[in-house]
Amino acid sequence: MKKLLQTTAVLCLVGMAWAAQEPQRVGVGVIERKLSVTDALELALKNNLEIEIERTNVATSREALRAAQGAFDFILRYQPGIESRNTPTSSVLAAASGKIAERFHNQNFSFLQQLPWHGTSMHVDFLNGRQSTNNPFVGLNPFITSQLVVGFTQPLLRNRENDRQRSEIKIRSKQIGISEVDVQLRVIDIATRVLYAYWDLVEARQDVKVKGAFVEWAREQVARNKRMIEAGTLAPVELSAAIAELERRLDTYYSAVGHVTEVENALKTLLASSRHDEIWKDILVPTDDKAPNAGAADDVNAALGTALKQRPELRQLLLRRETNDIQKVLAENERKPQVNLVANYINSGLAGTINPTDNPFSAANAALYARVNQLSGTQGLPPLTGGSFGGVPPQFIGGYGQTLSGLFGGNYQSVQVGLQLDWNPRNRTADANIAQTVLAERRIKLVQAQTEQAIEAQVRNSLQAIETARQRIVAAEASAAAAKEKMESETRLFQTGESTNFLVLTRQNEYADSLNRVVVAQADLNKALARLQQSVGTILQTYNLRVQ
Repeated sequence: MKKLLQTTAVLCLVGMAWAAQEPQRVGVGVIERKLSVTDALELALKNNLEIEIERTNVATSREALRAAQGAFDFILRYQPGIESRNTPTSSVLAAASGKIAERFHNQNFSFLQQLPWHGTSMHVDFLNGRQSTNNPFVGLNPFITSQLVVGFTQPLLRNRENDRQRSEIKIRSKQIGISEVDVQLRVIDIATRVLYAYWDLVEARQDVKVKGAFVEWAREQVARNKRMIEAGTLAPVELSAAIAELERRLDTYYSAVGHVTEVENALKTLLASSRHDEIWKDILVPTDDKAPNAGAADDVNAALGTALKQRPELRQLLLRRETNDIQKVLAENERKPQVNLVANYINSGLAGTINPTDNPFSAANAALYARVNQLSGTQGLPPLTGGSFGGVPPQFIGGYGQTLSGLFGGNYQSVQVGLQLDWNPRNRTADANIAQTVLAERRIKLVQAQTEQAIEAQVRNSLQAIETARQRIVAAEASAAAAKEKMESETRLFQTGESTNFLVLTRQNEYADSLNRVVVAQADLNKALARLQQSVGTILQTYNLRVQ
């Protein structure tokens, strides 16, 4: 009777412990969010921060292209200026004081344009200047000059077919493609990690179910032992063994529940847009338990063929090779001599105010002419007029309007045509740049061979993992069926007194182990399918995902 009371007390304590030790999930509420594989992938593509960071690189590449295109934007230049120039001179004809004093006021406008064709550049200059001087031989003082200059520079060898600006635009365009491939690679990587995390969560939740059933079997065994002890058909000591096994299974059950939280948080990290996302509070409930087999070829050669066509890494290497080809052409262009055809057409205008200062030659002979005319007058001879160099043409007398009239309506045109030749016989910079592009081309080919080799190994390993997982599932399911039959048989024998508590618990452990192996094998198959889809580059097509 005393032992029976002790047994009853132990069972009460176990029941209270089980009731008090219900699994607690930290940080999640009671709301369950149903989540399919496709839902998880779409959330990741919409919210994942790593993808958003990678997309900023594409935007940066686009802005870099726009910056390169800016080399062909026209430039408007305005150059006002004032200059006071005092020049010493030893000629008394230029300045009696020995100093030529000149004042300049300039208002110059320019239009500069680098054309995107054949390296041609042009400029239009509208030059305006007002000048005053103390030089007595200047007919106009102050005077205004204007010039309209239209000039072209046309490369004939270097920079004609290609130049640094046009090459930069081509390179930047290729880099946009490279950045877009980087986004696709990141999306594929995130999608694969989401699939892994999703199947980890499915496996963890199924493991909790197995562990929970495992605990229930132990509780049933404890209750069964209690009834048999009360009936006197089982020794009371067997109850302790059953209770110990129950507590051990509770320990593994709680550990499994904690693992669910960990893998669920790993999946939420990939799906959430920030730490404030509502998904952190929800319980994620996967609605899929098996991965689709779409896009997973069983034939090695077919899978490899698909991989070599689909893998973004190979497209990225092709873009890098094309970029290197552009750089090689540019380096070869720099090896050519620089021969430019330069042409300028100039219109000029001039106007000003008559210089009131007397001509020095006329002023020097004024007294002589006055005395001669005085003597000539006494003799009845006509007076002499002083010598003159002639006056300023009337079309040059006036203000700024007169200058523009002469600029656009006069006949003061000039034409300049010539060649500009630069030749660097050694040109070590160009030779070194060509050598670097050759080395880069060889490096890209080696990386491509290395990448293709890695793809070969990944595809083969993925196919082997799928085949192995399928075989393991068949074996684990057969093992589970046999273990279940053994457990049920052992339980019936125990109830009739033909077996022991130890054997029943052992058969339960064997059955639970078989169920766990089924869960693990199915999860490994799901991951192997995801790994194959990643290896052959069809993971986005399989789940109808688009990279924005």
